[in-house]
This record gives sequence, structure tokens and C-alpha cells, in this order.
Amino acid sequence: MKRYGLALLFFVVFCSAAAAEVFHTVDANKDEIMVNTTLELDCSQAGSNCPVNSWRLSWSMPENSQVISVKDSYGNITDYTFSSGELDISTNSGPPRETERVKISTVVPSEAEEIHDGLFKQEISLAGLPGEQTAGVVRNPDIISGWTSGRFNESFSNGEMKFRGTGSTNIRVNFGKGNKTSYYEFFGGNPDNTSLAYQIGVGMTGLSKPFDRFPVALMDSEEYEGSVTSWSSGEYVAGSFRMREGLEDRFLPVLVHETVHGLNERRLEWDRTSSSWFDEGTAKYVESMTSRYVNGEERTRKLFSEDTVYYETRNGTRYKVTLPSSGNPDALWSYYQGNRSFMKNWNPRKYPSQRDFGYAYSELIIRNYVVNQNKSLRNLYNQLNPDKPIETNTEKWSFYSRILELEPCNFESRERFDRCLERINEYDYKVYRVENFSRQDTSMDVQPLEIDQSEPVRFSGVGNVSMDSSKVQSNLFSILGGFEDFLQNIWGRLDRWIR
Repeated sequence: MKRYGLALLFFVVFCSAAAAEVFHTVDANKDEIMVNTTLELDCSQAGSNCPVNSWRLSWSMPENSQVISVKDSYGNITDYTFSSGELDISTNSGPPRETERVKISTVVPSEAEEIHDGLFKQEISLAGLPGEQTAGVVRNPDIISGWTSGRFNESFSNGEMKFRGTGSTNIRVNFGKGNKTSYYEFFGGNPDNTSLAYQIGVGMTGLSKPFDRFPVALMDSEEYEGSVTSWSSGEYVAGSFRMREGLEDRFLPVLVHETVHGLNERRLEWDRTSSSWFDEGTAKYVESMTSRYVNGEERTRKLFSEDTVYYETRNGTRYKVTLPSSGNPDALWSYYQGNRSFMKNWNPRKYPSQRDFGYAYSELIIRNYVVNQNKSLRNLYNQLNPDKPIETNTEKWSFYSRILELEPCNFESRERFDRCLERINEYDYKVYRVENFSRQDTSMDVQPLEIDQSEPVRFSGVGNVSMDSSKVQSNLFSILGGFEDFLQNIWGRLDRWIR
């Protein structure tokens, strides 16, 4: 699961007759954030009234900022005021000139939030001028990962996160000292054999991240449900994961799922909508493929199909295990026959009663592409190049409809519908991994994994296990489906109003 809505305030600079390039140097620790900002002012781009003797500008900052000093090329600036988050500056007067450099030093009292067991985060908004370059560096010796809003690029090395883009940005850095593995840093545990999760995530998507490791907070159920949700097993937010402890054979697939969210974030930055069906669909697809490798094909849930039944012998006792289908076929048939369309706006928080259906439908779209095109998920990402950010769910659905079949297996005949689903479930999917990958190496050695059907890597089910949530979902569907179609119109209006 990926949490949406991480947002801070945007702070904007207003200059009189000037363009500006901005560079921020940020030192973020547990108690405060120190920011040194350099503005390169240039009046020549403004046309008239250049050169000038001095500049006047207004620079926005967090209201609790403490201004340490303001300087220009002539020394300290004393003609400034700071009130209600606005720093109004008049530079020192001097001979007419086209350029000037202003340096602003501030401290923002900000206690870092401890995500879990020594993993911390700090967040700050940094100002910039729309359309003008903004760059900088965030320093903390224990930086693990980070995130910037907007079309900014980041790079990480030696306790620094460098960033570059245009305009204002919001920044989050995750830092601490945990248990390091090749691609993850764990807080609250130290699981073994986790490299495969990242290798499969990269191998299946062809995407990578700009930092060495994802920080992962491993929480017991009580703490996890207190900070995330009771129905999920993992959550990705801004370069970090929260995960439940005790997932056993589900641990690696869930870790892969969250890894795909982390890989998707920058690649799908142009998607500014509230729906998450594509992001969740790709994550669920790679999770399912990982489960095929870890547990074997016969021990993996099918999509919109009959329950999977098999037998497991443990300690000399034979147990019957029932895995419910991911999504009920009658619910999908009802969705199509009723001409419903809430999947255009779906995310798991907005449609709680259709959460299982939504995850399954999202994955079905991706599987259908792989089956019908006989291509890997990597090929799909190569086609995702909109020429501008996409702001609405309707626009997003239209964009993807040119690449994907968004109503897979939607036939008038129930027989054709069933055969289509059977074909998707019985397809010989390939699971790919990338070996010996580092972010400094631009090439990827992607190889398929051999799935051993006779010996699952790990399995933890015991006893007669029967899960009927998908059948309950089918009964609720006819009652709630139409109501949620009605609600999607309200959500669409709220999305536009919130923006």
C-alpha cells in the first residue's frame, strides 16, 4: 500500500524586476533544521530598469523560523523585517549593477519524528521562483533516503541528498542507524535473505532508486495498526516502509510490493491524481509473481477464479489448505454487466468495501497486458511518457486506455468472460530478477527465475485454512457497488475543490 497526500506548504519568492536562481544548504538533525539560502538575482532578464542600485524582495519561510543573518555583496543587510513567515528585504544600495547575491541564514526549530526504533524523519518546505532553477543539498551523517515534491531530481552520497529542479519544493529525509542489508536498512528487526525482494522489484519493472537502501520499520501488530491501518501489511511513504512483523511466508512478497511503490514514485511523478489503481496494480502483480517463486504456482492465489485448494504435510500430518481467489468472479461480472465505473477513481482508502475487488481488478489490468502482449512489465513502463502532468482521474483513464485494455475480459457472454479469466490465470508468467545491481551502474543484467513447483521456498500455513472474505465481498457488491458509483462523483468534485 502506498499512502498519498504527504504535503507541506509551498513557499514562493516575490522579486521586484529580477530573476533568481536559488541554492539551499540544509543541515537537518533531530532538534532543528539550519538553512543557508543563496539567491542569485539578475535584473537583466526583466527588460527595463536595469541596472539598478538595490533590490527589494519578499521571501517566504516557515513562521517559526529564526533569522540569523541576511547579507549581500556589500555585507550585512540591516533593512529587513520578518513577520508572519514573510522576510522583506532591501539590499544595500550601491553603484548600478545587473546582478546581486543575497545570502539568508535561518534556523527552524523542528523536532524530528521517530518513525520507529531509531528511524527518524525531518520535513521542510524550501522556496523558489516559478520557472527558475532551485538546487541544494540536505546534510545528515545518517541519511538513508529522501523525497522531494515536484519534478526534482535527487542523488545521495556520503550523508548528503542533493536535489535540483525548478520553483519551490517540499523535502523529507529519513535518517538513523539500523540493520543494513544490501538494499534495505531494517529498524525493529533483522530479517535474512531480503536482497531478492529488491532484485525482483527492479528486474520486473526496470526501475531503480537514487539511494542505496530503503529504510524499513518492522512493527508489531498493535503499533502498526496504531500508525497505519488494520487491513494492510505494509505501507510506503516518501522513501520509507512500515511493515508488520510475523508475516512469515508473506514477508518477501509484501516487501516486494512496497519496493515497487518506492520504485514507481519518481517514474509516475506526472500522475497528480487521487486514484491509485495503476500503482497498486503493478505492485500487486509483482507481489503475486514473487509469491509464485517463493511458494510455488499451486500455492498462489488466482484472480477472479475458484479458490485454490492443496494439501500440506507437516510433522507427519496432512493438512488441507484453502486459498481464496483474489477477487470474486461474480463480483467482476456484476461490475461489467452493471456498467459500473468506480475503478476510474479507485484507491483502497476511498472505497473500503471494494478494497479486495479493487486490488484484484488493478492487478488484472496488468496481467492482461502481459498475457495479450506477451511482454514484460518493463515494456509497459517504456510507454508511459505523457507530455504534461495528469491532474484528473478521467484524464488518467483516457491516457492509459491508449496503452492498456482497462476492462479486461468484459464480454457479453459469461462463457467468454470465464475463458478469458482462465487464460490469464493459467498463463506461464516469468519472474525476473536483476543481479549485482548498483545505482552507479546504468546497465541491468535481468534474468528469469526458475520456479520449482515441488518445493516452495517457505510456507507457514497449518490446519484446515479457509478464508471466505471474497465470497462476503460478492454478496456485498450488489448492495454497495451502485452506492459507490454515486459517491465517485462527489469524490471527483471534492478532489477538484481540495486542489
